[in-house]
Amino acid sequence: MIPFHALYPPMMQPEPLVWMINPSSLDEEGKILAVLKILCGLRMTVMDLMLHSISQRPSMATWREGFFRSKALAQFLNVLGTDKRASEQLHVNLRPLAIEMVVDEVDAEMEAAKHIFHMSSKDVTPELLLSFNLDTLLTEPLQETTPLLRRILLSAMQTVRAVKENKHQNVETHCTVIESQIANIRSQNNLAFQIIIHSRESCRVEYCD
Repeated sequence: MIPFHALYPPMMQPEPLVWMINPSSLDEEGKILAVLKILCGLRMTVMDLMLHSISQRPSMATWREGFFRSKALAQFLNVLGTDKRASEQLHVNLRPLAIEMVVDEVDAEMEAAKHIFHMSSKDVTPELLLSFNLDTLLTEPLQETTPLLRRILLSAMQTVRAVKENKHQNVETHCTVIESQIANIRSQNNLAFQIIIHSRESCRVEYCD
């Protein structure tokens, strides 16, 4: 039998470990098993290989770029998600990062919503107070600008069962009022919350009369 490495000219011979196996005689699973056996012989694990190949070492630049340019990371996480033990470890290890990402996103949303709440005393006219519409002025813009914050607030305000049964018809209004309170705490250049309070008080007075 001709040695596998003899098939290659001297200047085109592959790396030494490749000489051990003729890939044309193996199916996909066979190739994977062969690689695993090579790793085992080198006293390395699959994770050792992956971590090293995506490290910041200059010699790994090509492999690292290929890994992150492809969908490999997402596929890897999806595979882990199908395993109960892996899912539990992911939940524990990624939870602090997830919380930090949510906090940053909520802060960015509130910054983006500044213009919705910003009002000066000159803007508050009798006409505005008489025609004030909470849904048009605040709720609808906030639904578009702060979707993550509203989802958190809505989740905190009602159970999953209540959402399915649509028990709380005015939950979006409550959410808008809470967001207005938050904006009022974040900035003193915000009169939207005071207008809401004024409108609610006016409605109560009219109702009592």
